[in-house]
Amino acid sequence: MSALRLPRQQVNGFVLGKQHLRPETRRSDVLQVVHDIVALHSTAPLSPYLSLWSRMEAFQAGELDHELYKTRQLVRLTSMRSTLHVVPSVEMPLFFQATQRQQRRSTTQINYLLVLSGVCNEGQEEATLQRLQERIAAVVAERGPSTVTELTERIPDLTAKIKYAPDKPYGGTFSLGSQLVPWMCILGLLVRTRPRGTWRSNLYAYAPLASWLPDVNLASITPEEAQVQLLRRYLSGFGPATVEDMAWWSGFTKTDTRRALSALGKELAEVTIEGLGDGYLMLAAETTHLAQAAATPERVIRLLPTLDPYIMGYKDRRRFLDEARFGQVFDRAGNAFNTVWVDGQVTGVWQEQDAAIEVLLWDKAPREAVAQEAARLGAFLTGSPVSVEVKAYPEDVYVRNPFALGQRKT
Repeated sequence: MSALRLPRQQVNGFVLGKQHLRPETRRSDVLQVVHDIVALHSTAPLSPYLSLWSRMEAFQAGELDHELYKTRQLVRLTSMRSTLHVVPSVEMPLFFQATQRQQRRSTTQINYLLVLSGVCNEGQEEATLQRLQERIAAVVAERGPSTVTELTERIPDLTAKIKYAPDKPYGGTFSLGSQLVPWMCILGLLVRTRPRGTWRSNLYAYAPLASWLPDVNLASITPEEAQVQLLRRYLSGFGPATVEDMAWWSGFTKTDTRRALSALGKELAEVTIEGLGDGYLMLAAETTHLAQAAATPERVIRLLPTLDPYIMGYKDRRRFLDEARFGQVFDRAGNAFNTVWVDGQVTGVWQEQDAAIEVLLWDKAPREAVAQEAARLGAFLTGSPVSVEVKAYPEDVYVRNPFALGQRKT
């Protein structure tokens, strides 16, 4: 492998370009952007729309809906780290097979819920699961895409309630159907289709994969080859990155990550990032572009949504954020809040509140420029002008809820 040693700012500028977050790299093609950044996080319904809005010229929400529900060239799939993503439909087998090992870990939980709900006794889980899956498949095949609520009207067992954390203030109940139907998506039997309600809704309808995407063959690639291809795609969109970054992003074990990287062999090159150290890998074919890349131009302002692909692409976020600020941007699981970016660095957080955009910035962030971008974002979200409030981030704010300004560290 060849070796490069480059400043962090230059590396960040290079990756920002690949992520279509620099002005000159914005695009107008939804499919191209999704392919280039590998996938869109979709756990929060708004996130994929806002991630595209930040990367595209004059993006409209209907453009993503068109590709998800009309052309069906994009599809929602539970994949990396067992979380929901929007991926190219033609690559669904790749994402499905590469992450199946981590998905199957929850089989035991589904069987446990069948017993806990009272739908069956111990020892009957396999037969009961098969019966319910066949019944669900038959209903959606007959009546078309259906929500969990609509399915429970035809399949009473799905209404069985399960209590969680009964001794905790956050405890409650959920239905068996709310767990079993998404589980069938993990198995590759069903797929999420257009939700009921607006683009902010996660009340998905479900359809058989075989009818929604009849040309998709999930068995067209082996899990091992899929993992190799997925890491190649990751490095194309996020490299240079460490082995730990790749394992975090993909949800692979360290063993699987290293095996896939070994298969890539001479396709890889090593990079040292000044101030962060060595051990970074990238595709060797891109080293010349990285060496010639310009640093991030000044005043590139972006407001990215929770779980945006860029910030979630790395386990080690020091490349664009002071470690002392991690608690103000990420929850305990490492999931990112809505973030404000200036010149490739995280400089604050934002939220939508009562048809307004509230922003908390750290020192030296350009307030006026950020406020202008926040106003543009608000207009996209609501379809009309909104008020914008920009404040300094208090040093003593409670770090797990940065907008609860009345709460202080204990």
